[in-house]
Amino acid sequence: MKTIIQDNTKQSFNNIAADYDTRDNANPILLWMRGIVHYVYLKYLKKGDSILELNAGTGIDAMFLAERGMKVLATDISEEMINAIKAKVKRQKAEKEIRTEVKQFGEIDTIEETGFDAVVSNFGGLNCINDFSKLSAAVADKLKPNGLFIAVVMNKVVPWEIFYYLLKLKPTEAFRRFEKNGIMAELNGGKVLTYYFTPGDFSKRYSDNFVTEKIYALGYFTPPPYLSGIYLRVKPLVKLWMKLDEIIKGIFPFSRLGDHFIIVFRKRSI
Repeated sequence: MKTIIQDNTKQSFNNIAADYDTRDNANPILLWMRGIVHYVYLKYLKKGDSILELNAGTGIDAMFLAERGMKVLATDISEEMINAIKAKVKRQKAEKEIRTEVKQFGEIDTIEETGFDAVVSNFGGLNCINDFSKLSAAVADKLKPNGLFIAVVMNKVVPWEIFYYLLKLKPTEAFRRFEKNGIMAELNGGKVLTYYFTPGDFSKRYSDNFVTEKIYALGYFTPPPYLSGIYLRVKPLVKLWMKLDEIIKGIFPFSRLGDHFIIVFRKRSI
């Protein structure tokens, strides 16, 4: 069953690779969210750092980091996503800055290189699994002492989503993220088994190998990306909500709620 789920996940991401960047760039809320993630990356990462990226997608973040003087090993379960990264690397002549490997989360321990300054994972790739024991140990093993692990995870508690679907009299949709065994989430026409976590739950799952340094909300006041039509209808109001989110993103209790959260881990000292 596990192998079937992994194959379905791989195929789903293979199917969307060709249109991934176009869809990304057409969604103003998603672009804003990525900007916040990049802000956090640069708060903790610096020129010269060596980065291992999980679920790298088409390499948007890898290119961003490479352009700022970092070396990136970009990994993804999808061969088509990796092919997209390779094409970008070739166009930008970034072969020295970005390398690629097709790896699913269960294969991170097979990467030969160690001593990374940081491991990063953006936009919910880690929501595709719910057992992190092997991955936690593998990520810690790949990091140098005091190395960082920065993950962007889809949150379980999303006030906007709950309010929106209750208003539409769809309570099942309003609380769909609370399903313990995950849900088959829509992925541009495909379906991917997806699990949702609170920051506290996610932090505990990595606590054997990591200390939680900081948590940021990503979309408390701002609607989730799939509600981008709201942005188009009331753009000034949504932009105000975005500004509020930028102010409160790291402040408790706001930082524990929202469509995604950014969690910054530091490798435990031996």
